[in-house]
Amino acid sequence: MTSKPSFEAMSEPTVRKRCVLYVSGFDPKGAGHYHASYRDGAARQARVSGLKVAVGPRRKLSNGNAQWSLQAEDGGGLVATDYEFLRWDDVVRQHWHRQAWRVWVDVMTTSMHYMRTGALWRMKRLSWPPFIALFAPFLLLCAVVLVIPAVALGIWFLAGNLGGNRAFAGVLAVVWLLGTFWGAQRLEGRFSMLWLMRSYAFTRRQAAGETPELEKRLDQHAATLLERVASGEYDEVLLVGHSSGCIMAVEVLGRALQRVPELACQRTAVNLLTLGQCIPLLGTLPEATAFRGHLARLGTADRVGWIDVSAPPDGCCFALCDPLVVLPVPLAGRQPDRPKLVSPRFVKMFEPAVYDKLKQDRFRIHFQYIMAADLPTDYDYFQWTAGSRYLVKPTGDNPP
Repeated sequence: MTSKPSFEAMSEPTVRKRCVLYVSGFDPKGAGHYHASYRDGAARQARVSGLKVAVGPRRKLSNGNAQWSLQAEDGGGLVATDYEFLRWDDVVRQHWHRQAWRVWVDVMTTSMHYMRTGALWRMKRLSWPPFIALFAPFLLLCAVVLVIPAVALGIWFLAGNLGGNRAFAGVLAVVWLLGTFWGAQRLEGRFSMLWLMRSYAFTRRQAAGETPELEKRLDQHAATLLERVASGEYDEVLLVGHSSGCIMAVEVLGRALQRVPELACQRTAVNLLTLGQCIPLLGTLPEATAFRGHLARLGTADRVGWIDVSAPPDGCCFALCDPLVVLPVPLAGRQPDRPKLVSPRFVKMFEPAVYDKLKQDRFRIHFQYIMAADLPTDYDYFQWTAGSRYLVKPTGDNPP
């Protein structure tokens, strides 16, 4: 007789073999970048936590993903981890418009769509920082196209009609135009608006069913997850999503559960870790019914653990916002702590002067979830992915 399981975060050390399936955000950088980032971050974090992680070379798998091995001495024994990078960076590059004008066209059409469907206002009610981050480029575009030229024309017109020197007024108008355009470019660069808007526009296309290559890839990744669990080789299969990769991770696990509802009811623990999530970016769009169905599966699936880590200083995520609130009605049969919302407390990871400088770079702080810290805290990405503890361990009798 199998008892009903409950979940305990970061339970007693028991993992000796783990598979991490990592999904990056909307990023054209591939596995090479993330392999180097993990290797360097693990070496830095070891000086803080004492957990030394040997990171093996990157190799390409037959399914097109990249994988590297991790070896760590923890909990009185050796922990071996296969860290697999679930590729979709090639899909990102197909949608990574390099011409600025095309990105700004996407800004206009995407923002209008989110406003027309009401998704933008629903996101504002959930969390205002990402609402500002998403709406600011649209306002900037309106200012550049309409307001700034109108003010320049007004300077020239008023100066001439009030008896001023039209040539001098023309110089003032040109100075105004150049100065404000320069300021707009600086503003865009400081907040990485073009990167954010590429992701924003891609999500709209995903909801509209305009990304068939992504759908095929997500099905492949779901099959990979099922294979890793079914192999019986691992104590834990840990699916990790960062940024818009959290959307992809929900899709992958949701599709796997759709095929095998009892996925986690075997010896291998199945856990999901979402970092800096922007799930409402897709979940609030009315077209995203299939995605909301996957979210509902995650909320009710037996023995699947889910921890959602997000930081209020990270303006690119929906910090400490329950991802399941995008569902149209309260979820019947929702499992407790599904997901468990956790703040990484970035402020505790650094000395005050270092943190004050770090938080000024919004783009950089959005990646802190998968980077090393200067001071020890409860949140440690390298301990969670290479150490001896389950992210979430089911308690109770194991199924036969």
